[in-house]
Amino acid sequence: MKIIVINGFNSFIGKHFYRKYKKKYKIIKYKEDINNLQKLKSFTNKNNFDYFIHFAALSRLKCNSNKAKCKKTNYSSLKKIINHFNTLLIKPSFIFISSSHVYAKSRIRLKEDSKKKPNNLYGKLKLDCENYIKKKYEKYCILRLFNVYGKNQPENFFIPDMKRKIKNKEIIQLNKSVRDFIHVNDVIKIIEFFIKKKLCGEFNIGSGQGIFLTSIIKMISSKVKIKIINKSDKLIANIGKLRKVGYRFKINKIKKINLIS
Repeated sequence: MKIIVINGFNSFIGKHFYRKYKKKYKIIKYKEDINNLQKLKSFTNKNNFDYFIHFAALSRLKCNSNKAKCKKTNYSSLKKIINHFNTLLIKPSFIFISSSHVYAKSRIRLKEDSKKKPNNLYGKLKLDCENYIKKKYEKYCILRLFNVYGKNQPENFFIPDMKRKIKNKEIIQLNKSVRDFIHVNDVIKIIEFFIKKKLCGEFNIGSGQGIFLTSIIKMISSKVKIKIINKSDKLIANIGKLRKVGYRFKINKIKKINLIS
């Protein structure tokens, strides 16, 4: 049985992954502060493991409100982890949960080698982490998640935030942007696929389909008031590389039933 360590186990995706696969794999929750190198050294001295999944990170909104803490948690801590893992005799495979925020907006589907131009601190630090991993570590897998959604998602994400505004009868201001949404159940299934197949490299994780943000809001409620701002952009994944390595499962399109539950 493979042994998997996850940090950020209380994160939205981390919780779903643990609940789904805790019986199939031995999953150890790393509960220490990821900024504390001594705690990490002590942990690796006591535990052997095959995979380390790096879910832990401050959200985009938290990065905007506390830049210093974000740089420490979202970048400096990762450098410490990678540097320490390089000292181990048996190095674990490292799965880094990255983001579509590393890309520049594009009217065509984004490939893994598409232009990188993050427009916020969160995306910039994700890209910095990717570059550091690729330069310093051999056994890595970088998964660039597009817009993840699902049940019990925190309110700082798009869909829960829109549901809150609709409930409060707020007027929602939106542009004509198109995004790629993927359900959390598909995300964790893909992560498990990479573990099972022992894959490395960098991959886009999305549905490969774009949808207007305004369409999502209308799926939640037909009575909502939307003020359209004359601006538009697209961020859609090309998942050809994911398919090329053998992922044949259907990735579900966003559905109304998953938005109102």
